[in-house]
Amino acid sequence: MAPTREMSVETKERIIKLLKEGKSSRNVAKNVGCSQSAVSKIWTKYKSNGKVVKGKRTGRPRKTSKRQDRKLKAICLENRKCTTKQMRNKWAESGVHVCDRTVRNRLKEMGFTYRKAKRKPSLTSKQKKTRWLSCILNKQKI
Repeated sequence: MAPTREMSVETKERIIKLLKEGKSSRNVAKNVGCSQSAVSKIWTKYKSNGKVVKGKRTGRPRKTSKRQDRKLKAICLENRKCTTKQMRNKWAESGVHVCDRTVRNRLKEMGFTYRKAKRKPSLTSKQKKTRWLSCILNKQKI
């Protein structure tokens, strides 16, 4: 089953308000734009807890802090051609011991993408000479 988008607290409060006014769950669902079962679940949770706020989330805690993530970003920007293993080793020097996968995940969260350098043939001596001459000519024009 695919994860569903969580309803905002404002919408939940609106549902509670409409139900307290005496509207039926069917009318409230149509008015708010959600299913009738969602309305009834919110109402039962409200009756048992007295609130509509989100509960505490479970899951594995992050191994790195925001400060450590900023350090990784600095390491990445220092040398963009660095591999994730090299970045991990530099990051380990500052006291963060994680695997390569964690480094890739953090970089992905920061918006960095992986690009492999395109393999190109080496320049011939003739091409090097023409480049050098064009540089000299452009320098003389300035």
